[in-house]
Amino acid sequence: MTIKDAQPGTLLPTSTEELRRFKWYQADIILITADAYVDHPSFGVALIGRWLEKLGFSVAILAQPDWRSVEPFRALGRPRLFWGITSGCIDSRLNDYASLGNRRRQDVYSPGGATGLRPSRPLLVYSARAREAYPDVPIILGGLEAGLRRLVHYDYIEDRLKRSVLIDAKADLLVYGMAERAIAEIARRLDAGASIHDLTDIPSTAYMIRKSISVPDNAIHLPSLTQQQTNTDSFMQAYLQYQDNAYPGGPPVVQQQDPGTIVVLPPGEPLSGKELDALYDMPFSRCWHPRYDGAGGVPALAPVKFSITTHRGCFGGCSFCSIGCHQGKQISSRSLDSLLDEAEKIRRHAQFRGTIEDLGGPTANMYRMECAMSQNCSRPSCLFPSVCKHIKLDHEPMLKMMEAFVRWSGGFSKKVNIFVASGIRHDIALESPEYIDMLVRHFVGGHLKVAPEHYCPHVLGLMGKPPFEAFEQFEQRFAEASRRAGKEAYLVPYFISAHPGSRPEDALQLTEYLVSRSWRPRQVQDFVPSPMTLSTAMYLCGKDTKGRKIHVPKSRREKRLQAALLQYYLPKNTKIINQFLIQQGRKDLITKVRHLSKVRQGRKKP
Repeated sequence: MTIKDAQPGTLLPTSTEELRRFKWYQADIILITADAYVDHPSFGVALIGRWLEKLGFSVAILAQPDWRSVEPFRALGRPRLFWGITSGCIDSRLNDYASLGNRRRQDVYSPGGATGLRPSRPLLVYSARAREAYPDVPIILGGLEAGLRRLVHYDYIEDRLKRSVLIDAKADLLVYGMAERAIAEIARRLDAGASIHDLTDIPSTAYMIRKSISVPDNAIHLPSLTQQQTNTDSFMQAYLQYQDNAYPGGPPVVQQQDPGTIVVLPPGEPLSGKELDALYDMPFSRCWHPRYDGAGGVPALAPVKFSITTHRGCFGGCSFCSIGCHQGKQISSRSLDSLLDEAEKIRRHAQFRGTIEDLGGPTANMYRMECAMSQNCSRPSCLFPSVCKHIKLDHEPMLKMMEAFVRWSGGFSKKVNIFVASGIRHDIALESPEYIDMLVRHFVGGHLKVAPEHYCPHVLGLMGKPPFEAFEQFEQRFAEASRRAGKEAYLVPYFISAHPGSRPEDALQLTEYLVSRSWRPRQVQDFVPSPMTLSTAMYLCGKDTKGRKIHVPKSRREKRLQAALLQYYLPKNTKIINQFLIQQGRKDLITKVRHLSKVRQGRKKP
């Protein structure tokens, strides 16, 4: 097997004809994905495929195969080492369904946004077909969905607890998190002749207990599926117990799946800056496969096509967010040289039109922020309920990086625009007035995403978010920086409705605030209980981490009501809002909402 004939920027093969162009007569590894194939570092299959190719393995991509027959799974031949199976960039449930269980009308990860090109449970279906096609080839699950469903988890569409997807898919191994190190080690060992069942010591993996495999002596035992089904309080117990031990170098975790037992090894160390540089230096074309040209391309590429990832990880620890479980709490940052090299490649791209859409990461303003106690730390958030004394919220490296991009972008006959679109932590930004000035002056086109999430203190506390006063303080400083820069810039606030602990009365308080400011938020997300988040544990148990009962909005009507209250200005929400306000004796607010709605529709001057 050789990759010497592969040309830089050439997409990985997706057919036997493309395999032959590479002079590969058998793929070492075939990656199956439920997404269309897009050769961009934001798409996991492309990143892992390029990484394995860089290490010397021949890799083919089987994108959105027709699962109704085994033949498409034989089209590329038998993989020499293993199948790698992922459901794609997001959890398949979130991709297929909205928060109230309604089917989505568009699949942005499919050509032309078409639906129906993936099965409802891709990991299970693809694994079954791959096993049918070549029974002796190891199957390895990876990607976001596999990682977040590595333990017993709650499925909000089926409204029940489910076993680890490793058990249900009958796969051989599961890789979670940012998988470059783990998948490289797996490939090397299998290539050296090891059995897939011998791979029981690789961090960031999970495996099943078999007759020849014993439970590690130092393992932490979590409540089983049956225990959690019998007593939902043990779901919270399992979540907290796992999070307390899910750090690099921590103990293995064991859980009975009834039937079956899995072992989840601790996460591996994040990639170093040098390793990240090598990863993002790979020859991505930043294009979808040409086969999708006639179908209108892949919509999900547009927002990220000319974006730059500066770092990985997030130490915010928001209760509803799973980034920490996937990318880790530790920040791993790329070098300035690597970032500028990527920017130059983008500038020279044939389809580049002068704008880098985003310069950031999971949280844009955590670049190079480090913690002195990053190892062996089980604290879920470095920021909540108070800022940890070991975290260094130093903006200096980020300011130097941004200044370098300002100089670079102005060095051409036609200026390059660079924006921060991935969102920032406003509470961290308050630590540096210089950062806010730099951000507004050079990296905000007109709008900046910020996520206060709610207004009521007790709801924000359950979310693990800072007090609303921090947002108001940031808003003031942002406005002042905009005036100094001579720009007209605005914040785009994000809110979550129907989060555990939020009562209709709490949503009403937020509505009153929005009305008092004449705000009409478009970025409102109805809470979705996704796997491996604290908010989901609260949703299922109806309690907070201290065991205190909380209100949990679960009925469709209440969830619709809370979402409608935050978007009070939409005509479709008028009836349900008016009914609630009349019940609350708040006809005064009905008048105010009606007035603002008329202002919006242009029938009355403000």
